[in-house]
Amino acid sequence: MGKVRYGGVMACIGLLVIAACSRESQDEMSWARAALERNTSLEIVAADQHSRTFTVRLKDTGELRMVRADEVVASPAAAALAEAHALKESHPPTAREATPGEQAVAQADTSMGGEPAGEATNKRPEPVLTSESSAGLQSAAPGRVLESGPGYSITAGQPATPAAARMRDSASSAPLERRHEPIVCQGPRLLHIDNRNLVFDGDAVSALDGCEIHITNSHISARGVGVVARAADVHIDNSQIEGEQASIDASDGAQVYAASSRFKGLSRRLDTAVVHDLGGNNWN
Repeated sequence: MGKVRYGGVMACIGLLVIAACSRESQDEMSWARAALERNTSLEIVAADQHSRTFTVRLKDTGELRMVRADEVVASPAAAALAEAHALKESHPPTAREATPGEQAVAQADTSMGGEPAGEATNKRPEPVLTSESSAGLQSAAPGRVLESGPGYSITAGQPATPAAARMRDSASSAPLERRHEPIVCQGPRLLHIDNRNLVFDGDAVSALDGCEIHITNSHISARGVGVVARAADVHIDNSQIEGEQASIDASDGAQVYAASSRFKGLSRRLDTAVVHDLGGNNWN
């Protein structure tokens, strides 16, 4: 009988201890929550009564941290705040929304004539030409990269000289080629003749029935006609066209566009053909 009473007493004592521990755990969680809520730099996201932990978000960085209740209760609020600042310094903020204080500073900078910090950091740097790079623009070979950086590149272009200065005795530096048959382009085709030095026994180039020919940086010499254009488009730029019978023979609605070029020989335009002088040409 005594053993039964003793066992019952021990059971009651065990229940009281468990209840007291549970209450103590609840009180500890409550105290910890109150301490964390007083910290304006933290936000409580979740609480786990079983593990006696809190999940908090650092308002400055948005990072999530797990804090034990006994750590918060054992340390004063000032120590918890210092720990939060230490976490902030050890994990610098990445891209985030500005706090009200930062917005006020950004507005003050803008009103003073400056730029908001976010825009200043994201703005692409503008290329700056120094005296050395300006000199390089004048002396560098065309196509050479002079200055480069994130999102930009400056290359040397062709020197800005008058169109007449571009022309020379031979508009091409290519080796001389002698041909017995003319170059004929007929139908809806596109033909580009660039940097060629050609001599023909008869007619040189014929564009017929819808063909489009571009002649650039070339020297074409013919015993017959330099360029024959019939119902076709011909573009001539920085080139020299010579023909003993005619330099240009355009007919049947042909369109000839000439710029910065030299023509030796007669220029014939028949019917509805049109020769467009775009400037810088020398007609002999």
